[in-house]
Amino acid sequence: MKLLSVGLARAMWFVDIGELNPSGKDVFVHLFPALLEEYKFKRYPKPGDDLSQGMKFSGGEFIKKDGTVLTVSITLFNDAIAADTYSSTTDSDNFLGVILGGLPDLGFSYDRAMVRRKAYTSQLNVVSSNPLSAINPKLIDLAKRIASGVGGVSLFEFSAIEFWPDQTKTYKPASFSFQKRTGDAPSDNRYWSQAPLPTDKHLELLDELEAILS
Repeated sequence: MKLLSVGLARAMWFVDIGELNPSGKDVFVHLFPALLEEYKFKRYPKPGDDLSQGMKFSGGEFIKKDGTVLTVSITLFNDAIAADTYSSTTDSDNFLGVILGGLPDLGFSYDRAMVRRKAYTSQLNVVSSNPLSAINPKLIDLAKRIASGVGGVSLFEFSAIEFWPDQTKTYKPASFSFQKRTGDAPSDNRYWSQAPLPTDKHLELLDELEAILS
């Protein structure tokens, strides 16, 4: 499939935040000012804020080794740190590596062994050479029956595939979704997709899906 744009590239590293700050320093004094100066976050947590959903820094800048400037966000939870970019999860991983790798210089702690596991959420806008209904032509007839049932006032089409993780488990990765984009004409074959995978693996999976549709 042809990639149109990256809607989200999130990397989440699971690490005990307390282990990064064993001496109990005030992060509003000893950490946050350095992050704001280095990455120019436009929105960031302040003392007194409701931090129950994590401490989020957004609208920042991260300069890659090739000089490309990326828009970045990070969110600190009790047991993980998530980084968002709009280019690739590789860039998000690199951003997290730079931030965490610089903590010892600020008087905090970090070792790669602290990271227990990693998780990803990739959201992509793509265009396919085939309509989703090609997965089974009988779906076209079913869509016509639905349209007939409402008096033919609107056309219907098979527009989405979903794969969900086990909903009985405490930890649930992001679902896999492949669906028509709202507002696009049926003939456009433009889709929004989400997967609990790195960006490159997500694209590989979409190529496999397109082969099924061929």
